[in-house]
Amino acid sequence: MIRLVTLLVLVGVLSFPAHAKKAQKAVQDTSSNSMSFTEIISWPFIHVIQPVFGMLVYPIAAPLHYAIDHGVADKAVDLITFGEKRNILIYPVFNLKPGSSTMIGVCYRHRNLFLQGDYTVFEGHYYANSDVDVKLRYSKQSLFGQKMYGGVNMNVYLDRDNGFILPGTKESFKQADTTVNFGAQLGFPLSESRNWNFSLGGEILYHNADFTDTKDSVLDDVKFPIEDRGLYQSHLEFPFYVNLVFDNLDFPYAPSKGQRLSLRASYVIVSEYGGIANRDLTLAGLNRVGDLKDGGMNHDFVSVDAFYQIYFFIGRSDQYVLSAKEGRKTRKFYTDFSWSEVMRVWRPENLVETLFEHRVLAFQFRFQGVWEMEKGGAPYSAFPALNARFPLRGYTDAWTSPFLMGLSAEYRWPVDRLVDGVVFDEYAVISDKVNHWSKKHLYNSWGFGVRVRKPDMYLFRMQFAFHSWHGISLILTIAPEFR
Repeated sequence: MIRLVTLLVLVGVLSFPAHAKKAQKAVQDTSSNSMSFTEIISWPFIHVIQPVFGMLVYPIAAPLHYAIDHGVADKAVDLITFGEKRNILIYPVFNLKPGSSTMIGVCYRHRNLFLQGDYTVFEGHYYANSDVDVKLRYSKQSLFGQKMYGGVNMNVYLDRDNGFILPGTKESFKQADTTVNFGAQLGFPLSESRNWNFSLGGEILYHNADFTDTKDSVLDDVKFPIEDRGLYQSHLEFPFYVNLVFDNLDFPYAPSKGQRLSLRASYVIVSEYGGIANRDLTLAGLNRVGDLKDGGMNHDFVSVDAFYQIYFFIGRSDQYVLSAKEGRKTRKFYTDFSWSEVMRVWRPENLVETLFEHRVLAFQFRFQGVWEMEKGGAPYSAFPALNARFPLRGYTDAWTSPFLMGLSAEYRWPVDRLVDGVVFDEYAVISDKVNHWSKKHLYNSWGFGVRVRKPDMYLFRMQFAFHSWHGISLILTIAPEFR
């Protein structure tokens, strides 16, 4: 918690240089040689902390420097871009992690496929354990010639070792689950500036759940009963949701100032569970008499997902995203890293001129909650997960719980025109009741890394995250902004 408080204090301390010209006359000593108060309190950050941050991300940022400096990124984009108007992208995707989550795949993106302003995306992935998933989505701006936008999506995932976690614990079990869903969304702006937007949508989600080949992973416990939670049983879910969003960020994928608020509420109708035949129960090693049927409870539930993000731009520079000229100047300082150049590279004047005047403090508060229509009746798929995507990036596995709440803080500075250095600290807490939160279930992770982006396109981020139990977690993902 001390790290987060320190970072919050830096918001005030480091904001001073942005207004230094106005504040200097009020706080400067009468002696022309004396330092102002703001210069004194920010000196450790400029001359000690910022150089340490730079050295942390240097091993990650240096190869990216080289790639950008030699046009590798531009050439790669040319290789995967097609069409007369360069409106088609085809490129490979991969995820390198231990175990069955390792996958390779392909992504196809096409702008203006059928109509002006539409966007089509197709993705297919093949996993190390022979799982397969396919994703297709289509969206259209200026729908029906109005200030409306809409989209449809379809996903299929054949997951032979899918799992679930008991709420409030880290106890996990496996179950095969083929998931198919179809969804549609319609949205429109609520203000002329389009800062306020409202959308609504619905989905049809089919879970074809079954036992796995691993018998010791089967759960049969009265605390989480199979018949009430839909374990190893097929069922349908019909989520209907509304979403209110406020967004006045200056850049979509490299924000430096502004706020983003999202409030999403869903009502999910859940069908009866399909049950399990007695012979399948026997094969799974469960001592049950007769076929297992739905427990008869109401399985519907309401879920809420809300987050608030705020970005503070700190420094005297006009912009956070570096121009090409600034990018070349920064690379000159920070890529020539021979031992004879170390002192020149990390000279305080260089830091102030290039990095200290381009920096951002980003904060996010997030809340997720589930209310069951009948206590104990919601399916295993209802509960939100606390993991790296919440985010709690130091944790590779997860808790699930009816209620999650978290606070993330990030300090970002551009080390190149397309690359941000990042250090972060985040806290999260779980609870089985919305009005009862305990320090016993408070968790923390912290880390550092880089984000690679353009103002209009997010590419990827690579980060190292830490916490007291797992040691080091490596995150390499295309998921943007606190995800």
